Amino acid sequence: MTELKRVAIVGSARIPFARAYTAYGEETNLSMLGTVLSGLVERHGLKGEKIDEVVAGSVIKHSRDFNLAREALLDAGLSPRTPGPTMQIACGTSLQAALMLAGKIASGEIESGIAAGADSVSDSPIVFGDKMQH
Repeated sequence: MTELKRVAIVGSARIPFARAYTAYGEETNLSMLGTVLSGLVERHGLKGEKIDEVVAGSVIKHSRDFNLAREALLDAGLSPRTPGPTMQIACGTSLQAALMLAGKIASGEIESGIAAGADSVSDSPIVFGDKMQH
C-alpha cells in the first residue's frame, strides 16, 4: 500500500460578502474569480508560475463561463501551462475542488493546486437582455 502524502493549505483569499445588486452588481463570476486569484497570485509571488492544477467553478454559471477556471487563472497571471478544469456543484464548488485536489496531492498525482469558487446572484444566467435580467 502506498503511503499518502500530507496535505496542507498554505494560503487563502476571498472578496467580502455583499448583498445582491449592490457592490458586485455589475461584476461577473469571471471578474470576481479572477480578482480573488490575482490577489492570491500577488500575495504568494506566483506570477507566471505553473501550478499543477487550478480547479474552480460557480454555483450557477452562464454558458459563456464554460471555461471559467482556465480563463480566471490566465487573468490572474498564472502560467498558461496550468490546467484549469471548471466544475459546478450547488453551494459546494470550492469545497469539492479542495477535496479533489487534496486527494490528488495525497496520492502523489500532483504537488500543488488552487481550489476556488465564485457565485453572484447579481449575474444570473438569464438568457434575456440585461434590462430584463435586472
